[in-house]
Amino acid sequence: MKIDEPDTPWASPPKELFEDPAEQENDVAMDDVAERLKHIEGAGGQDDGEPRAGDGRPSSAGADAPPPDASISAKKDDEWESSDDEGEGGSKGGRVALDPGALSDPTTGGGSDENDDDIIDAAGIERLCADIGIDPVDPVILNISSKMEAKTMGAYTKEEFFRGMTRMETCDARALKSKIPALRAEMDDPNIFKRVFEYSFDFAKEPNHKSLPLETATAMFKVLLDGRWALVDEWCAFLEKDGSVKAVTRDTWNQTLEFSRQIGEDMSGYDPAGAWPYLIDEFVEHKLEQKS
Repeated sequence: MKIDEPDTPWASPPKELFEDPAEQENDVAMDDVAERLKHIEGAGGQDDGEPRAGDGRPSSAGADAPPPDASISAKKDDEWESSDDEGEGGSKGGRVALDPGALSDPTTGGGSDENDDDIIDAAGIERLCADIGIDPVDPVILNISSKMEAKTMGAYTKEEFFRGMTRMETCDARALKSKIPALRAEMDDPNIFKRVFEYSFDFAKEPNHKSLPLETATAMFKVLLDGRWALVDEWCAFLEKDGSVKAVTRDTWNQTLEFSRQIGEDMSGYDPAGAWPYLIDEFVEHKLEQKS
C-alpha cells in the first residue's frame, strides 16, 4: 500500500464511515443486521418494504423503531446497538458507529459485493482514532490493529474489528479510549513491542509482495522507532540517499529492531563478522566514515 503523504502511513479515505448515531430504543441483533445488509445489497440498495427491526417501520411486536439512518455500534457480546447519549467531542455515546450503507470496498468507494467482507475503510479508521483521542500515526494503533489481526493497512473487516474489540474487552469507542494508556504501556515491554514491530511489516506491505516499498518502510520505521532509537532518522536518510534502495526485505526490517537495541550510537558492539543484512553493514560503514 502506498503512503499518500510522507508523514501519514494511512491511505486517503474515499469517504467517512463513522457517523453520529440516531436514537434507538431496542438492541439490534447481529443476525438481523446481517440479513438486512444482504437484502439491501442484493436489491441494489433498495428496501422491499417489509418491516424488520431497526428499519424505521413498526416491527411485528409493535415496538417503536428508530429512523432508517440509525447507526450501529460494536458490542462485546456480538450485538450491534445504536447509542443516543452524547459523549466527548460531540460523538454521541463515544461509540464506534457502523453505518451499513457505508460498509464498502475502500478501493472503489462503491457498494460491496454480497460475497465481500464488510469493510471499515480509512475514513472509518480516522474517525475511530479521533473518537479514542489518538493521532492516526500514533504507534498504539498498530498494537490495536495487531490484536484485531488486521491484514491490510487502511481497512478493517467487520470480523477483525469485533475480534479485536473482544480481545481488548471493550464494547465501544469510549471503553477503548479508556484502554489507550494500558495499550501504550504494553509497547514498553520489549517482547510485545517486537511482536507489534514484526506484525507491522505484514500489515503495511501489499498482499503477495515479499518486501515493503522504501517509502512505506521509512515511514513505518519513524512511526515505530521515533523516541526509541536515536539513529532512526539517519537510518531512513541513508536508505533514501541515492535512490538505489527500492524496498526493504523482512530480514532487514526485523534486524533493524535488533540493531537498534544491540548497537550503540557510536557503533560500539558492532561485529563485522556478524550476520547483519548488507544494508545494515553499509550503514555502519557510512557512520564510521563520518567519524574518521
